[in-house]
Amino acid sequence: MDDFGLHTALELDGRKFIVHTGTLMERQLVISEIFEEGLFLTARELYLPLRRENHPVNYDFITGITNQFHDQVIEELKVLYRIQQKLEKVFAAKKKQQDAKPYVNLGTLFLRRNLYDEAERAFQRAVTIQRDNIKANVGLGVTYLKMRRFENAIKVLQKILSENQRFPDVLNYLGLAHLFAGNLERAANLFKEAIQINPEYVEAQFNLGVALYKSALQGVKDPRAVAVPARVSIYLKQVRDLEKYRDPEWEKEFSEVLELMKDNDHEVILPLLERLQLKLVDVFVKNEKVAEFFLKFQYGGKALDVKMISRYDIFFMNSGTRERQYPDYWNNRGVFQLIKSHAYFQEAIHAFKNALNLEPGYQEAQETLDKLKAHEKGFIFMIRAMLK
Repeated sequence: MDDFGLHTALELDGRKFIVHTGTLMERQLVISEIFEEGLFLTARELYLPLRRENHPVNYDFITGITNQFHDQVIEELKVLYRIQQKLEKVFAAKKKQQDAKPYVNLGTLFLRRNLYDEAERAFQRAVTIQRDNIKANVGLGVTYLKMRRFENAIKVLQKILSENQRFPDVLNYLGLAHLFAGNLERAANLFKEAIQINPEYVEAQFNLGVALYKSALQGVKDPRAVAVPARVSIYLKQVRDLEKYRDPEWEKEFSEVLELMKDNDHEVILPLLERLQLKLVDVFVKNEKVAEFFLKFQYGGKALDVKMISRYDIFFMNSGTRERQYPDYWNNRGVFQLIKSHAYFQEAIHAFKNALNLEPGYQEAQETLDKLKAHEKGFIFMIRAMLK
């Protein structure tokens, strides 16, 4: 990173983090990275709207954006742990008389940040509340995969398949768990089943290639005589070409692995492939930011003002034509608009109070304020009831 390097150490729930934020001027990015005890966890990026050509760089502007983004990343991390504490209290008080959804969303947000212990706890809470919640069980199984607790992953993911239809994603995740546990034939059969259901599932095609590669090496006297199967590189390139992986960091990783595969050094190649396989495993909520917003509103411990709410406008208001065909989109958008209206409602109350501070006998302002305050609690109770 170039200039404006910011470092903040913080401790949350007994874990010590370092947040480092800086700029990459040539890519017009602010990047914030989170580390724990020197190990990289996750990163966030923000595009810098810099003017090109002959305009001089406004370093004060860049410094301001970098500082603001740094503080935002720190606050988001703190909020997740505040939500966790709140939900733990709710769980202890209500246990099964509650909704599993907030715990699933929280587990997903922790998982996306590679905070596996917290993700495991949240998904376990969700499963305790609703044993057959598919998203909670998939999240828990994937968390175990990421933690390399493969027997645990097999147990959870197999339960999903035994009680539900054969989901390609779950078949792929279960195949990976068996692959890492050394059950190569079982892994290959699961990948094949996932591909049979969804022939376009190139991650499963790639994983099948790795399973066949490992099988070819088993019991071979001279591993140097075994070439990396063409299937591995063919489907790895197809994975690389998926839109969700069109990112400089992903491109760099794919290129490094593909280049090293040419040397046929199995001791180097296999660990890289295994690391990539686990990195490709992800659990996507339909819209992560929508889930994050509702968790903040319900359990974040702080009132959301208009400025904070407006940061989420793009995730609720600017969806494509496909999303607009789903009732969930309109429902979430409606609740979001009500929450935003409540924030403006609070700003209106504050404005009338300011008018009365300047002129205590201002009857019109007093009457309006009294009417608003009469409905203040009912407004917020209505919104919270919608989210239960």
